[in-house]
Amino acid sequence: MRSKALLPLAVAAVLLVGAAPSSAAVAVLVVDGQGFGHGVGMAQDGAYWMGRSGASLGDIIGHFYPGVSIGRAGGDVRVVVLTDEDADTTVTFPNGGEVRSPRTGPQATGFPIAVAPGGAIRIRHDSSYHVVSVGAVRAQSAARAQLLPLPGTPTTTTLLRPPSPRRPAPPPSTPSTMAPTTTTTTPERTTASTVWAVPAGGGTVGVPDRGARYRGAVEAAAGGGALRLVNQVDVEQYLRGMGEVRNPSWPDASLQAQAVAARTYALRAMKASGELCDTQRCQVYLGQQAEYAAMDRAVAATAGKVLTFGGGFAAAVYSANGGGVSASPSEGFGTPDSTYPYLRASAYETKSPDPWQVRIALADLAERVHYGGNLTTVRVAQTGPSGRPISVALEGTTGPKTVAATDLARALGLRSTKWKVRTELGAAPPPPPPTIQIQDLPDQVTRATSATGPKTEQATVEDRPVRHDDEGAPGWALPSLLTLVLAAGAYGFATLRKDREP
Repeated sequence: MRSKALLPLAVAAVLLVGAAPSSAAVAVLVVDGQGFGHGVGMAQDGAYWMGRSGASLGDIIGHFYPGVSIGRAGGDVRVVVLTDEDADTTVTFPNGGEVRSPRTGPQATGFPIAVAPGGAIRIRHDSSYHVVSVGAVRAQSAARAQLLPLPGTPTTTTLLRPPSPRRPAPPPSTPSTMAPTTTTTTPERTTASTVWAVPAGGGTVGVPDRGARYRGAVEAAAGGGALRLVNQVDVEQYLRGMGEVRNPSWPDASLQAQAVAARTYALRAMKASGELCDTQRCQVYLGQQAEYAAMDRAVAATAGKVLTFGGGFAAAVYSANGGGVSASPSEGFGTPDSTYPYLRASAYETKSPDPWQVRIALADLAERVHYGGNLTTVRVAQTGPSGRPISVALEGTTGPKTVAATDLARALGLRSTKWKVRTELGAAPPPPPPTIQIQDLPDQVTRATSATGPKTEQATVEDRPVRHDDEGAPGWALPSLLTLVLAAGAYGFATLRKDREP
């Protein structure tokens, strides 16, 4: 009888517990956004869809960089492809070559060192550079090539992120008809100056720690600690090995616009600081194994063409997806808009605005943005020309605080600068992922490299306004674009597509 009397009480307790989740709810900030990257300058998705609609190279450049001119320039670029804190690494010579110290002129004792095709050398640095020739690595190039198939093939996705980590797993072995090679070593050579790996006959230098091969020459330099491998290569060869757009189905004009913008960015960065990084903080650079025919044609068709403004290189920044509206410099970088008058907020057509969402408890947000009290309210305080946030107002128990929207975006690892905020009650979500790196202005790339090398000067020998080659291409009227953007945005938010590639 006692158990039956207690049954209603037990049922009531269960019902009360079931009704309790509201007491466990917390205030959650919901960030709804679109796009990928800073959004300033050319949006790669916009260049793609303009090309698909018949726009020319001039149309695309004129839309995303209004007021610039076309100039001609060239020269070498220096790209940091490896930073090794252990100051000990290996490079390979698929086609053979030499190890020199320095690259040109009189050599240190024991240099140059001839390396046979398939050979490798080990480089170590303490107070000097120590070089030992080791055994051949013959099948590595073919194996690595299988790890970088072109996007658009049935088994791959587009590679727009940085290369693999510094020490990836060895590539899978592949069958080879070559006879096995025997590992041999030669006496160690020592020099006080930097060491250069120079391939024979226009070949490549392999860096096993990156699973990559590079045209040009590779310098091993240590400026106070870590050993850095820097690929010095002609800018035209550099463009062929980039990983920003690895899709042969892109229209020719779209790939050409990418080549012109990337060439301009690289040469301006070189003039500003003498080096580039190989990640999306600068431009994604993968090396020779990333080359493909469609981009080779785009590079050749635009050889030497750069964007100029005021007699110098334009800051030709770009991002993967602007969500249908490009950003101003103040929105994308926190930089005054007047510094770069050709980088303006402007609507463009896209069928892939790339919507995304991030959720974070206000208590976790307070910690991320160093708010000392209990945070209760978050709102966008100021917006820029494209509608993106400029500053965000925080309210709570310790009073108001204003933070830059770019700082909040970094603190939350947001995918882009195009977003809105709202709050709701719900279960505490897991913390957002780590911060996503976005491209720096070319004048600031020293923040993305551990040191700088010698500057390489490039001369602009031609400077003329951008001419539009219409050939029946449709005009890009702002009212119709706004209509298309609104329609694409509504469809994108409904479907919440996650892909970055058009």
